[in-house]
Amino acid sequence: MSETVPVISGDAMFWAYDVALAVLFIEAARAGAEEPVDLRPSWWPELEQDLRTHALAGSSSAVLLDGFSEGQRQALLRCVVEAARRIEARGGVDRAEVSNWPELEAGFLRGAEHIGAAPIVELAGALVDLVAGALPPAPAGRHWYYGTPVGRILQGD
Repeated sequence: MSETVPVISGDAMFWAYDVALAVLFIEAARAGAEEPVDLRPSWWPELEQDLRTHALAGSSSAVLLDGFSEGQRQALLRCVVEAARRIEARGGVDRAEVSNWPELEAGFLRGAEHIGAAPIVELAGALVDLVAGALPPAPAGRHWYYGTPVGRILQGD
């Protein structure tokens, strides 16, 4: 089973570790759901469901950011940044916390007892940079891989 998820915006992309992306997206969905109902756009339930679906799909589905409207992309990024802030404040997430998340199956952390905050925060920043067109290109024939336990790495040749 693959551990990588392609995250694509326009002609740019990177790979994300599925565990880190799922944790980030579940926390982002929770952050958005906590905003006051009267401040949430009418399409929020669909975006929240997309975040949860991508978290569950893991490496089975690419995250295609071009499929979101501009407003949805901005809301997604706002929630991702808030999620990263929360995860960083908690020092990451551990197995006990994640085991109480109904969205994820037991064992989803691939045996890890703790997922550190730094790779998730770096992944959130990569998402923001990707959408802004500011993600530095990887060397020819290689791809960035974000969210791994050791942080960003290069894949490929």
